Amino acid sequence: MKLFYYIRVKFKLILKKFFIVPSFCKECGRNVHDFVVDDNIWHKVSRYIKNGHVLCYDCFCEKCRHAGLPDVWKLVKH
Repeated sequence: MKLFYYIRVKFKLILKKFFIVPSFCKECGRNVHDFVVDDNIWHKVSRYIKNGHVLCYDCFCEKCRHAGLPDVWKLVKH
């Protein structure tokens, strides 16, 4: 699945050079919706971001887990 995300990100980067493309996650390539994060949390998470500092919410949650932050960020169905 990581190969799929890699190809999707590269494809969107190429599209961005020639067309107006909405912001997209630099980890998985999905379109991004704005969300707010405290600066202290962002600084802890940012060292785990390798491809650019635009993330979708799911990839941000994954980076929080890698940073050792509580997994309270994830929205799940009950």
